[in-house]
Amino acid sequence: MGGNKPTLSVPPASQIPVRGPESPRRAGCDKLEAFLHRTIMENRAKLREILCQKSVRWGRVKLSSGQESDFYFDCKRTTLDPEGSVLTAKTILDLLDEKKISADAIGGLTLGADPIVASVAAVSFYAGKPLQAFIIRKERKTHGMQKQIEGPMLERGSKVVIVDEVCTTGKSTMEAVEIAEREGLEVTAVVSLVDREEGGSEQLRGKYRYLSVFTGKELLENARIHRKRPEEATQDSEPTTRGHIRTT
Repeated sequence: MGGNKPTLSVPPASQIPVRGPESPRRAGCDKLEAFLHRTIMENRAKLREILCQKSVRWGRVKLSSGQESDFYFDCKRTTLDPEGSVLTAKTILDLLDEKKISADAIGGLTLGADPIVASVAAVSFYAGKPLQAFIIRKERKTHGMQKQIEGPMLERGSKVVIVDEVCTTGKSTMEAVEIAEREGLEVTAVVSLVDREEGGSEQLRGKYRYLSVFTGKELLENARIHRKRPEEATQDSEPTTRGHIRTT
């Protein structure tokens, strides 16, 4: 049969009618719009609340540095939480904007940085300032493209921000910085979601522009206000912030 084939015309999402004020799509759009227009302090305060409720863990633990502590910041319980994820991203983007730090991409060492950089990339798109994300492997792949940095093809000289969830000694963050620089990237800033203020941030600050969203002391003080949830009542009692590190 002759004649032209019919074509399907799909209108933009903004022109698709939404049925009823309570529809999931309208509710989701309203929530996103409200979130993007909340103040920096509102987002930071809500993120702090979630971190205190979900990520501050009391009890003796061994840190990746080999030191022992009476508390632990399990940040993935926040950065992998739906609300915590977007709040982490928006708060970091607000911090970079406030400090006038521009970059082509944001990345960090797997595994702690993975959920953070993915969320930052997604939220930055909806905020109208897209920022690419990349993940740094601890070791270069021995197969495939044999890359150590996964993500977009960043040109040498590209400006990047290195991010990590917690800074204690700064060893893992510094490892990410060194790998990025070996690949020809320019590190414009280093960001930690939580700075435990135990030496690592001082070393990083000596060579790079270092920023933290929260200090460990701030979270511990606020966690005591929120108190432990019932299921955490069997854990060790809350320590003071002094003398919390034991070296092995």
